Amino acid sequence: MNASSTRRRFGLALGAVALACSLAPASAMAAKFAVGYTNIADADFFPNMVRKAFIEAARTDADLDVKFADANNDIARQLDQIDNFIAQKVKAIVVVPVDYEGITPGIERANKAGIPVVTLNIQAKGGKSTFVGSKNLDAGRMQGEFMVKALPQGAKVMYLQGTPGLYHSMEREQGFMAALKARKDVTVLSSLSGNYGRAEGMKITEDWVQRHPKFDAIVAANDQMALGALQALKTAGRKGVLISGIDGTADAKAAIKAGEMAQSVLQNGQAQAQGAFKVLTELKAGKAAPADVLVPFESITKDNVAKY
Repeated sequence: MNASSTRRRFGLALGAVALACSLAPASAMAAKFAVGYTNIADADFFPNMVRKAFIEAARTDADLDVKFADANNDIARQLDQIDNFIAQKVKAIVVVPVDYEGITPGIERANKAGIPVVTLNIQAKGGKSTFVGSKNLDAGRMQGEFMVKALPQGAKVMYLQGTPGLYHSMEREQGFMAALKARKDVTVLSSLSGNYGRAEGMKITEDWVQRHPKFDAIVAANDQMALGALQALKTAGRKGVLISGIDGTADAKAAIKAGEMAQSVLQNGQAQAQGAFKVLTELKAGKAAPADVLVPFESITKDNVAKY
């Protein structure tokens, strides 16, 4: 074979390689769409459930590269995590904020860097972001509306607050108290913070049982506290107390089926995670992100728990 023939064949081979590359899927050749995800606290039940649901959704898109970080309820750490994502030049940031107001500087820095931000489950006071989640006033209102119908005349109620200072804690309590005003005969005997924890909800309820010979309901800002209250009541042998929580967890639904809890207001974490994932796919496709993606709360009681 002469040199001219060899050069022709080599040129044909190079052409074939170039053609094959031009026909390869764009996703295989393009860089992945990098996303930073900073969670309020992986140890907290509901945020971790949302994170796991997001992971499952993200696995359906091979072009997404999600980098996860746990703020562990530390706003300073979360702001550092956002700064790290900005330095890594991610294409989008998903944040479950530790603090409604405190997260604002991090969002503003991402805005300045031209990186879209999704606030998931918890809103932010400032900066530009797409909120994906539910309105907490609605959850409290649903609890209040349920109790307005279910409580006996002259009922006495205990309220378990979420973590003090957090906007969702305040909104859930405000929504409940506003709806309960429809019953002038009902008295709220005590309102204390259980910090969204099952153990604290149980401890507070144990004290209430000792101090108050009778009360008709315990309304909690989440299911974990409600379930703690249920355990304390069962241990004390106190019966006939209506218990309401928020989140629609598996344990709460089981308690409703067993007749031990009256209500849980479902906060659909899976739908929130899928909503955030949908926003990212739209951003990846070059579309503008919506201002809000709202996921409605749903009241679960003995009448409809079988559907959930």
